[in-house]
Amino acid sequence: MKDRPTDTLTALWTQLPKELRERLLLGFTGKRHLLDIAGWCLGSGNNGLVPIATDALLTAFAENPLDGEMLRELLSHDVIRGILPAPTVTLMHAVASSWTQPANTGYLERLLAQRDMDKLKRYLTGSAEKEPDNLFWAQQAVTYGLIDNDPAWVASVLSIQSDALPDEANTIIQGRIAVMAGDHDTAVRHFQSLGPGFGPVFPAMQSGLSLIRQGDHAAGNLLLIDCLGQSPWNANLLLGLHDSLTGRNREARPLDGSVAILLYTWNKDIEIDATLRSLFDSNLTGASIVVLDNGSTDSTASVLESWQTRFENRLGHNRFTVITLPVNIGAPAARNWLMHDERVSAHDFICYLDDDVIMPADWLHRLGAAVHRYPEAGVWGCKVVDHHNPILIQSGDNHLMVPDEPLSPDLSSPTPNPFKLSDLHIQTTDQGQFDFVRPCASVTGCCHLFRTNTLLDSGDFAIHLSPTQYDDMEHDLRLCLSDRFPVYQGHLTIRHRKRTGTASHTSSQEEGNALGNKYKMQTMHTREELRVAMHNELALLEKDILEKMALIEQM
Repeated sequence: MKDRPTDTLTALWTQLPKELRERLLLGFTGKRHLLDIAGWCLGSGNNGLVPIATDALLTAFAENPLDGEMLRELLSHDVIRGILPAPTVTLMHAVASSWTQPANTGYLERLLAQRDMDKLKRYLTGSAEKEPDNLFWAQQAVTYGLIDNDPAWVASVLSIQSDALPDEANTIIQGRIAVMAGDHDTAVRHFQSLGPGFGPVFPAMQSGLSLIRQGDHAAGNLLLIDCLGQSPWNANLLLGLHDSLTGRNREARPLDGSVAILLYTWNKDIEIDATLRSLFDSNLTGASIVVLDNGSTDSTASVLESWQTRFENRLGHNRFTVITLPVNIGAPAARNWLMHDERVSAHDFICYLDDDVIMPADWLHRLGAAVHRYPEAGVWGCKVVDHHNPILIQSGDNHLMVPDEPLSPDLSSPTPNPFKLSDLHIQTTDQGQFDFVRPCASVTGCCHLFRTNTLLDSGDFAIHLSPTQYDDMEHDLRLCLSDRFPVYQGHLTIRHRKRTGTASHTSSQEEGNALGNKYKMQTMHTREELRVAMHNELALLEKDILEKMALIEQM
């Protein structure tokens, strides 16, 4: 590889403006984020950054090939038309000219608010039949059909609008659908048959990621190496390539000590049964399991009793413990109760799991690999996807984002001290671009692993964030403030039965609780503290990516 363009990775990176590097460190995916990168580059007046802007725009288009509103806005700027390849401009015009948002979208918005996917799909089918030349309906079908894991219905709507749909746009959508179905051979054929409209990098990158996912690492790596030569600022590409070249995407190691696996549950007999079944089928070397029944009134007690016998037969006596409480004390208090139990704190590691997740067989050893590579982390987590539709990432590579102003909290505002985690993973679907291991700001409480001493030293989960929501994130913030940053293990994917975003249906009580706890969490740390943590995390991310750049250059 030493004769390839990747020789210049480190030099190119360090020459970029600091403010741009901070954006690029978060990743190179997600429409809003990519447009922000492109806008920053073009607004800088630095012509040397035009290739980055062009690549960001091409990637945004490839991830959103039917977003007529975005395309019309981009095509309205002479500067943008001037930097994009001619075939891209032609393809953008073809989509945008056949895309018109209806004058009244009230009924569509009501259906989306109701989250009635069957009714929504019937409405979109009828609308596409009434306006077969309007790709607005195809865009909605792709978006919500993929959310609902119904590629056959998406294909039916696309066929209705086939006369208006450019072949290249249809091909890239079919590639995404093939990835969604796990049919990586078909995905590669679609991506490699694309014309020049989406540029050279995105189709080749998707082909490489699909090849790696199906086990052809050599061919996939060669494609990604060529892509990195053309897009050396693409952090997702670089991190994924590094892990594939070094074998970290296949690494699984037992933990260097004993682990207590902790679950707490309330009236989820069916879900906890499925979760325990996946645990029973996994590699549990050195593990004990403790389940806290949070005052359940359904058949949870009998479910736990049946699993206790099976786990003890497999793991040994006293390796599966049930704690029964008379009332539901909420998630933070349940976590605290468990971590302070003497049977738990005697272990070297503590791992919390939600009661509605499905684990792969090697999950604990995947976390062990992350511990081996980043032993100094405060907590290790993973990629969490929708159980019904795994291309929807619920939690992934999260990073702290804190605005400059205002410096003083405004307690009269619903967001008194606004900060957030990056959301690139929900701006797009999972095509393999988040398959890497690296430090982050927070990992989800669905599955997170601590060294016991670190967990006890960092303090209890905040019980005033009960009954749930944000207590795990606030605990991670405390770890960040003490420079014990979390680590994201993107080669471990667990499925979560609770749906999020557009696919979810949340009661007003749950939404109110979440908003209230978000408000409380924002008052627990000062803006100055959070900005220090953010900048320390960015420095850690840059150190990590520079080390990986140097390793790739040497290979």
